[in-house]
Amino acid sequence: MSQPTSESANDTERLKALEKRIKQLGDKASQLLLFLSFALVVAALLETQGDRLGPCQTAFITTAMRFWVGAIFPILVSILPLKEIRENCTPWYNFVRWSKFGLLWAAIFSVFIGALFFLLGVWRLGLGKW
Repeated sequence: MSQPTSESANDTERLKALEKRIKQLGDKASQLLLFLSFALVVAALLETQGDRLGPCQTAFITTAMRFWVGAIFPILVSILPLKEIRENCTPWYNFVRWSKFGLLWAAIFSVFIGALFFLLGVWRLGLGKW
């Protein structure tokens, strides 16, 4: 039996590190999707209270929902099991990791902007109905 070379040992370690990071990014995407599901339900419930909210507040909440819905698509793409397309391939795993990273940041940016609009919609700032 031959001993594995240091190069193949390094590749194995690199693959395991990439697999671990891809799993972490997938877990974060799942958590973000869970947050979005609750956020969209709350926003939809608030939006149906049209007589209690002013038109500006309703517009802010609607805009927040649009940003949050826009964040769903990058998250769904980042949850796809792309790692299985080319198993044990370091360049592919590296591509998958960077893709998930970029998609998650795009979704996080959209969620953040939506959260700002949501806050504008629920804060009355002492002005009553806008």
